[in-house]
Amino acid sequence: MKAETSCQKTLEAFFGHTTFRPNQERIVEDLLAGRDVLAVMATGGGKSICYQLPAVLLGGTTVVVSPLIALMKDQVDDMNRQGISAALLTSNQTYDQRKAVEAELTDGSITILYVSPERLALPAFRDLLRRINPKLFAIDEAHCISQWGHQFRKDYRSLSLIRDLFPKTPIIALTATATEEVRDDIITQLHLRDPIKYVGGFDRENIAYTAINEKRESERIRLLALLISRHYKKAGIVYCRSRKAADEIAHELRRRDIRALAYHAGLSGNDRSRTQDSFLKGRTDIICATVAFGMGIDKPDVRFVVHFHPPKDIESFYQESGRAGRDGKPAESLLFYSKQDFAISKKLIEKEYTSHTDLSIRINKLSTMQAWCESARCRRRSLLDVFGEEYPAMSCGNCDICRSATMSLEDRITKGIESISGRFGIDTAAAILTGSSKTAAHASLPAFGIATEWTGDEVKNAIHALIRDKKLMLSKNMRVKTQLKKKRLG
Repeated sequence: MKAETSCQKTLEAFFGHTTFRPNQERIVEDLLAGRDVLAVMATGGGKSICYQLPAVLLGGTTVVVSPLIALMKDQVDDMNRQGISAALLTSNQTYDQRKAVEAELTDGSITILYVSPERLALPAFRDLLRRINPKLFAIDEAHCISQWGHQFRKDYRSLSLIRDLFPKTPIIALTATATEEVRDDIITQLHLRDPIKYVGGFDRENIAYTAINEKRESERIRLLALLISRHYKKAGIVYCRSRKAADEIAHELRRRDIRALAYHAGLSGNDRSRTQDSFLKGRTDIICATVAFGMGIDKPDVRFVVHFHPPKDIESFYQESGRAGRDGKPAESLLFYSKQDFAISKKLIEKEYTSHTDLSIRINKLSTMQAWCESARCRRRSLLDVFGEEYPAMSCGNCDICRSATMSLEDRITKGIESISGRFGIDTAAAILTGSSKTAAHASLPAFGIATEWTGDEVKNAIHALIRDKKLMLSKNMRVKTQLKKKRLG
């Protein structure tokens, strides 16, 4: 009871909250008891408090490993405003600045220290850690440690030495996006000791998902402008494949009198800071960005996130689209894609990765992203499947697939069979489309359950009619496949 009272009082005094979000209080109590923790919490779920609050209660110094200097700086400024002594050590600082921080650490004046994973690899910094003997280590964006993760960084592998140097110090690994495979790898790579695992729900029910198969950039721009007009003067983020695309799309939107700016690593640090500040303060409505933008941005009222080009993996899509609607109010995720997009991404991946293992992992992730785009199943169900979470209904009612309730049975059959490019006997095809098949492998197919409103006989009759109309083909071995020249659906 005493610990609970202390946690609650500290939460109110330093962070201004009167209640905890799901799992926050239990995580804090586990860390105070010296336990290792793996916390997977959706964007906006309050991960930072899970280590900032115990840092205050434990005393001494908590070391936070974070991948981005800009993100570290924002969090340090925020902590200091809240009366918590925080600092960072980065390569961007001068020698005198780093020495001043090290002196404060040595005399115990700093409660939270933010560092990059690269700094952990420096022998001099490890010696400094031994002298200050941290009370807690927090690994933010922990999926970066796993080669199976979507943002794998080799420098994160050095973090395994934390356990070797400080065998009794608790470690918390935090991420918003990790499949079960990645979660297991985080535990292994960090040498976590019998960690308590908290995996929150991945469903962002306030986000409406839409994916549009559209090759023409001009049409994507037109549809993007329509979306922005529906959210007049509201904040939105448009993710682009390249710096050039971000500049061009921002320019095109400004031509339409939309307050838009580009953000990418090709801009100077000052320009990026000004752009981010303009967005946060509402002077700019739309940011057209590469993936360099968004991580750690505390802007809860983003009403939509658009992927002008599809990401290379579904984890990135989930994390980036999740930056919309963090205030819990209705928000939109719109993704454009084409087969050409995925062909371009495949070539880029093949250039970037030389290791056969790494290349295989990235190509598989790209294939999963493409399958999600082309799927005829509920977008939300398909997305949650990736993270091992089962959606409780066949339809969410808040994605483009589920909103197409008026789609005819014939269109559903054609779209469903097209989405998996398969050949099936008519009975098997009907069982898959109606979701009545008991075969485990069928349940993961994109077309599974797309026609649940109809009976098996109705679907089979419709398939025969489509074959007669030459919209579906029947091969010599009585297998169903889609006609080469199909009408455009959706």
